[in-house]
Amino acid sequence: MIQLFGCPLSMGANDDGLKISLKYLQENYGLKLKVLDEMITDEKDLPNLKHLNSIVKTCDAIAQYSYHEILQKNDFPLFIGGDHAAAMGTVSAAAVHYGEIGLIWVDAHTDINTDQTTVTGNIHGMPVAALLGMGEKSLTGFLNDKPKIKASNVVYIGLRDVDPPEAEFLKEFNIKHFAYQDVKDKGLDFCLKECVDYLSHLKHVHVSFDIDSVNPKLLPGVSVPVKDGFTIEEAYQILSEFINRLPVSSMDIVEYNTVHDKEDITAKFTIQLIEDMKKLLEKKCELKWTL
Repeated sequence: MIQLFGCPLSMGANDDGLKISLKYLQENYGLKLKVLDEMITDEKDLPNLKHLNSIVKTCDAIAQYSYHEILQKNDFPLFIGGDHAAAMGTVSAAAVHYGEIGLIWVDAHTDINTDQTTVTGNIHGMPVAALLGMGEKSLTGFLNDKPKIKASNVVYIGLRDVDPPEAEFLKEFNIKHFAYQDVKDKGLDFCLKECVDYLSHLKHVHVSFDIDSVNPKLLPGVSVPVKDGFTIEEAYQILSEFINRLPVSSMDIVEYNTVHDKEDITAKFTIQLIEDMKKLLEKKCELKWTL
């Protein structure tokens, strides 16, 4: 069964618009899901790790819920955010439950900064680093103290905004990645095949989809827009291809921000995407159970 849950995590992006975005979808579009609260606690003044304690507490709650209430019941967690820092919780839960997993990061950003390399101090730019076991230790220890993913099991697609230290990490750890320019130069079909082939040896894959991977001219309701990017049709092709051709066992859809939206374009896309992905995943799960 697909279990839909979410959290209006906003502190990772330091953007209050994310606090109200899930509720907006619930009240205006009838979105039904289990919502976990963003948890606020005492903070120390750490400019390179903004809202650290509250984010740790919130992501721990996300990890605990996904692990104990969804994965341990052999259900599929489909998480709706909130900012991308939440993936520290969702991916940790999948990794602890399944063991070795692949991670597909569909995003304009690499989100592989640490507290030592960040320019903004916003923790939604650090989840991949944390999942690799890098940086601030309190961000790496959800459910257990081990790194949750291997660099050799990570794939990026859609990158358009990579900080210099992040580019160094990609090179140092030889992480498979496709910038959006690569997609334009080589073709989306080629890049998707490369991604699928690269992760095809794994039994479980987590897909983390950031709405800002799509061109902000088409979907303006995001926290950190970057010019250019996927079309809506390409976004659907990407997610459908991964779900149909890889053992996707958990998934995120994050960074919808109603405050920056125009005429509810991004809200309508997000609702439709959730419904379509849920149907696609249910169909795949039914087939798996039948076999």
